[in-house]
Amino acid sequence: MKKFFIFAAAALTLAACSNDENMEMTDGPVEARITAGLSAPTTRAIGTNWNADRIGVWVKDAPASDMENLYKNVLYTTTSTGATADFTATTGEGIFFQDATETVTFAAYAPYKLSVNNATLPGDNEDGLVKVNTETNNMEGNQEEIDFLFAEGAMATRTNYTVTFADNTASGGADHSFHHKMAQLNVVFQTSETDGFNILDIFGFDCSFNLGGLIHEGRFNVTDGTTETTGSEVADWDISRCKYTDATTTRTYSLILLPQDLTNKALNVKVGIGGQTYSNNNTINPNLQAGYTYTYTITVKKSGLVVSGCTITNWNAGSTGSGDAEM
Repeated sequence: MKKFFIFAAAALTLAACSNDENMEMTDGPVEARITAGLSAPTTRAIGTNWNADRIGVWVKDAPASDMENLYKNVLYTTTSTGATADFTATTGEGIFFQDATETVTFAAYAPYKLSVNNATLPGDNEDGLVKVNTETNNMEGNQEEIDFLFAEGAMATRTNYTVTFADNTASGGADHSFHHKMAQLNVVFQTSETDGFNILDIFGFDCSFNLGGLIHEGRFNVTDGTTETTGSEVADWDISRCKYTDATTTRTYSLILLPQDLTNKALNVKVGIGGQTYSNNNTINPNLQAGYTYTYTITVKKSGLVVSGCTITNWNAGSTGSGDAEM
């Protein structure tokens, strides 16, 4: 689970003076400036730091003004790649408090998706539903676009203008921090000479990796952070070009996926080496939930694949599983 803390600071320039007393007396709007800090430990598709990120901030409830209609998708950006960052809006296009006394409730999501203007939700029908396709966006450099995050419930006023998206449960408050809304599946492939293969066999260009049984098409709702699947299962997904990391004896594919329940189904893993295809004959059926990272370790052997050690780390905790496979 990733948590961000967002602080909104107001700044108002007066022609005659700029002290706090006069600022509170003005009837004009106050512009919000946003700073985000990244708390540790955290895990993200692109790492633990900001990466020149773009976030969308919107007003969820403003009982005394029209802020809900004015600010439905406000873009804030940063050039920082550190753990903390200042986010800014284009001049004149940030969020302004409209009423002197109302308490405003905010929500935010990442990464930002384009809309017609600040007063319009993203999505094909301006309904806040953003299309997702994990089959085509799991390559290196593309995963930022599908690593969706959501936070809501932070409140502020024009005079008490700090908007903090944070987890306050330790002090008896509510959790308003950012949460992962997708699931992450790590598939670790390993082998050894005692298994009939050299480790270079799974690092070679002629080695293929396929994963079947997942639904890749769906939608993310920027207004409440929910996801849904809308497509059909893909029987044979080539993950060879997806994001991966190599260690001394392993290759790990890290995949960002739509949450979906596979407990009554089975993921089919296929590894092609030297013209032969090796696949699992046991059930790999995790319940992919939002905010969870699932890791399967698969040993490639001449007799087939051995699947073991399903663990869940960093985003949240999860289940375990094991099994074997044949050629």
